Amino acid sequence: MKIIDLSKLFLTSITIIIVVIFFSAGLLWPQQESSSQDSLLSATPGSDTTTVKTQVTDTLPRLLDRVVPNNAFRVGEKLTFVVRYGIIKAGEATMSVEELVPVGERTAFRIVSTARSTRTFDIFFKVRDRVESYIDTRGIFSWRFNKLLREGSYKFDLLVDYNQYYGKADVETIRYEDGDELKVKESNNFELDIPPYVLDILASFYYVRTQKLRVGMPIYLTNHDNKKVYDLKVIIQKREVVKVGSGKFRCIVVQPVLRGEAIFKQKGQLWVWLTDDKYKIPVQMKSAVFVGSITTELTKIEGIPLPLPSQVK
Repeated sequence: MKIIDLSKLFLTSITIIIVVIFFSAGLLWPQQESSSQDSLLSATPGSDTTTVKTQVTDTLPRLLDRVVPNNAFRVGEKLTFVVRYGIIKAGEATMSVEELVPVGERTAFRIVSTARSTRTFDIFFKVRDRVESYIDTRGIFSWRFNKLLREGSYKFDLLVDYNQYYGKADVETIRYEDGDELKVKESNNFELDIPPYVLDILASFYYVRTQKLRVGMPIYLTNHDNKKVYDLKVIIQKREVVKVGSGKFRCIVVQPVLRGEAIFKQKGQLWVWLTDDKYKIPVQMKSAVFVGSITTELTKIEGIPLPLPSQVK
C-alpha cells in the first residue's frame, strides 16, 4: 500500500473517531423564555478556573431550563480504543470525563478526547489530535469547544465559545505553517447563529448516552462544527452481541446519517455498537469509506463499575 494511501486511511479513521462517532441521537427543543442571564464561558484548556465574558445585546436572553437526567457518565470515566485497517493497527484514541468546572453560576463537564498514530505509523504520518468540550451538567449542551489537530505537517485549531443565552457561537480558526513550530499562517474570527442547546461534535456523543434508544425509531440531532450548523439522522437498527478486547457485550447497533453538506457529505457509512444498558458505551465502530473498511474497538474501560449490565460472561 502506498504511503499516501496510508495517510488518507489514518486521517479518515481519526475523522470517524473524533468527528462522526461523537454524534448524538436526539435534541429536544423546549420553549424559549426570557432570562436576565447573559454570560458566555471563556476557559483556558486544562485550567482549573473559568472566566465569563459579558455580551451586550438588545435581544432577550433564553432561559436555559432544560434538564436532561444523566445516569450514563461521570467524572473519572475513560474509554480507550484501537483503530485498525484490516489487520494493521493504525492508532489509538481515548475519551475521558476529566473534571467539573464552573461556568458562571452553572457547572460543566470538561471532556477530552485524544487520537494518536502508532509509533510504526509515525514514520509515515504522525497524528497527535486533541478535542476538548465543556458540557453543561444540567442540560447537556455545549459551552466551549477546542479542536487541536496535529496531523503530519497539517496543524489546525478550532476554538468555539457558545453563547447559549443569546444563540451565538464565537468561532476562531487558526492554520499553522508546515513544520515543527507553531507559526500562525492564517487566523479567522467569525460569529454564527446557533439553535437552542446546540451541541459540538464531542458533546453530542455524550448527550446520546443519556437518551433511550428504540429499535426502528430514528432520532434527529442538530450539530455544529466550524462554519456549519448541520443535521444528523440516527437510525436505530437492531440488537446484537459483539466481542472486543474489553469483553463481550449486548449492544444496540445505530447508524448516523449525515444530511446536507456535513462532514462526510455521504461519502461513507458508519455503524456503531453501543452497550445495551444505561451507559451506552461505544464498543465497536465499523466504517465503509473510500479507502476501504476501518474498525475501531474498545480495548479498555476505566472509572465505571465492572462488569457492565450488558456484559456477557
